[in-house]
Amino acid sequence: MACGSTTSGFGSSAASPSASLTPTIAPQSVPDATLLTASNCSGPAPKSSPRPLGRYFTIRPAAEWTETPSPQHTETLLLELEAPSTYEFAPTFMQFHSLIGPVHTVYGQEATAHSIAQQHAAAIAQEWSRNAVAGKISDCRVGGDAAAAFGVSGDLTLASGTTNGRFFWIYVVHNDFLFKVILVGTGGIGNQAIQDSLGMIGSLTWTF
Repeated sequence: MACGSTTSGFGSSAASPSASLTPTIAPQSVPDATLLTASNCSGPAPKSSPRPLGRYFTIRPAAEWTETPSPQHTETLLLELEAPSTYEFAPTFMQFHSLIGPVHTVYGQEATAHSIAQQHAAAIAQEWSRNAVAGKISDCRVGGDAAAAFGVSGDLTLASGTTNGRFFWIYVVHNDFLFKVILVGTGGIGNQAIQDSLGMIGSLTWTF
């Protein structure tokens, strides 16, 4: 998903939401980024082997999260994983992106993860979908570097059509490169997906 694209292109499945778990994020609400940042965007790392993502970093995928075929319009996408279909608000996805251009060239010499997140949150209706709404920015660290997160409510385009999605966006700058992590659920985001994502983010190790 390129910055500014209005086509999400998440995955290819169209599973129905399950009601077996208590939702952490209810439908019709903008996700609160402190659900990630309160634990410094980190949790117990999965026991899986490290998965290299380009030359940039490795992560440890959570158990039973499966890699999806690369969707269209994703020149920045390094990896997309889909949560188990038993999770609430299925389908739920997690994406890892490497964004184009040196940070100092694209955003300015003084740019930080926080200022970049603020810029994209302010323009979310133009960059994502006209009905998109972003929540407050909250800071944490990813791979030892400063990061910033915010929640979003807006359109989610699946193979089955467009529905309402709930998103977390996390921006992190490392060695003048910008990276983005997205967690998205169909109509909400369940607690288990949040906990799994925190473990995967916490496992991130830079390789450049």
